[in-house]
Amino acid sequence: MLEVVIDRVAVPLLAPPPDVEPSMAHTVLAFAGLFFMYFTGALAVIVSIAHCLRAVRTGTRVDFATHVVLGIATLVAAVPLIASMPGSYGVILELAFGAAVIALLVNAAMPPLGCARDRGILVGLGFIAVPLLLHVVSALGARYAWPDEVFDGPGVKLVNAGVLGLAFAALATPYCFAPRPFSRAVTRPLPVIAAMAIAASGAVVARLKYASVAKIAGLAIGVELNQTAADPRLALYLLAVATLAWTLASCATAPTPMRRQVGLGLALIVLGGHGFKWPDHYLLPLVGLALIARATRHVRAEELAAMPLASVTPPITDGAWAGYITSVAQGMRRSYVGVHSLTARGDDGLTSSVIVAETAGLAIRVKVERLDGSVLALDIVIGREIDEARPATLALWGVPDRGHGTNPASPAAHPPIASADTAFDEKFRIRGSADALAALFDADLRARAANGLAGWLAYWHREGLRYRVYPGHGATLDHPMPLQDLALGRTAPSERLVSVIELLVELGKRGVDPTAVEASSEHDEP
Repeated sequence: MLEVVIDRVAVPLLAPPPDVEPSMAHTVLAFAGLFFMYFTGALAVIVSIAHCLRAVRTGTRVDFATHVVLGIATLVAAVPLIASMPGSYGVILELAFGAAVIALLVNAAMPPLGCARDRGILVGLGFIAVPLLLHVVSALGARYAWPDEVFDGPGVKLVNAGVLGLAFAALATPYCFAPRPFSRAVTRPLPVIAAMAIAASGAVVARLKYASVAKIAGLAIGVELNQTAADPRLALYLLAVATLAWTLASCATAPTPMRRQVGLGLALIVLGGHGFKWPDHYLLPLVGLALIARATRHVRAEELAAMPLASVTPPITDGAWAGYITSVAQGMRRSYVGVHSLTARGDDGLTSSVIVAETAGLAIRVKVERLDGSVLALDIVIGREIDEARPATLALWGVPDRGHGTNPASPAAHPPIASADTAFDEKFRIRGSADALAALFDADLRARAANGLAGWLAYWHREGLRYRVYPGHGATLDHPMPLQDLALGRTAPSERLVSVIELLVELGKRGVDPTAVEASSEHDEP
């Protein structure tokens, strides 16, 4: 922002006439602007290359190819920061820039298995890419297709189309980039106040100082307005700026990190502008597009996890539920020792039922959360209980049947893998260590898991295994507990839940080391 305000706007706007020697203050300002230009360019190069290295190291083949192209484009755009280049170098820069924009679009559209892309952001990236690619076409055309028609040929039409594309992209940002759910985002007061303040002040300043506004717009972001009379599209541009301000404020105050990253990427694209005269004009949009493309894979899962899950299961009376928990505990006593159950009532109608047990030194914990009698989630831990925010060695995400909604996201694990078992691979999206997958699952356990599990299953090497399912959210209402029978007061057998617990215990015995769990727990104690 300092580079835009000082180097692009203040220095040329306050410059004295050519025949007047600049003052000391203006000279200092010019050197400060030069410093910020180089600093911004160098920082953008560092961030972009670091982003590329991380994606190449941990990503898929599409990530590798995309970020190789992005890294090359970054280096090509950075060369003019340290050396004077001939005019023909612009062709290489434009080609690299256009290739990187297209590669990032493809990367956003092709996430790894198990990552649910945000379609709204993907559409928004398309809107943003159009004016960027129109500039590339215009620059290449001016050199090869219409070199003698620079001021009145197709290039002028492409530039005007690019500016209109920018305006329409800004108008589309609330629908593509704003936090979800949208109905909640539009009711937040701060973004509305920011948008109204910018719209009102912009209209007043444009009315009183239109020539200055037109010149500043050209200097700051490269949008050339008619400086002799009011531009006929001025109202459209003011509306676009106010709409964009609302989106940026909404993203900046969003509760999830990836949505804030979307706003940051969008702000960098805006700060890059549409002038394309200096390296920053290319580097900032590339970094912004890369940040948004990465966020596309994770923002939906984060926002789903942050939303309070509305219960879709039928309410169950406390008496019926207590009988079912007792039946599950009795079923577990046939195979495990130290079985105890407890139901605790919390605030706002939330109730937690916990069953603990032990076998072969492994701790077992089964927890069911209910809200006003309706089951929200089932959580089963074998071994050490590990927060799902920690990346897992292996993660399996059940693919929901059509009509059963979406599973909340599983813990992160990389890279995507497959088991070569068709039924198992169709049931689960698998990420993480192929060695861990082979160690945990043989053919029989894969078949039992495909028939008996939904939700997600995560494994942390030697430490613990965790299974979570939300009945009605990515799983049937009766998985793995007969909730509809319980709600109707019918006799509800516990065998299905007990069989799921037994399956998870078998997996835990194959991969969780009780001594490692104890050592890890002792290490965590203060």
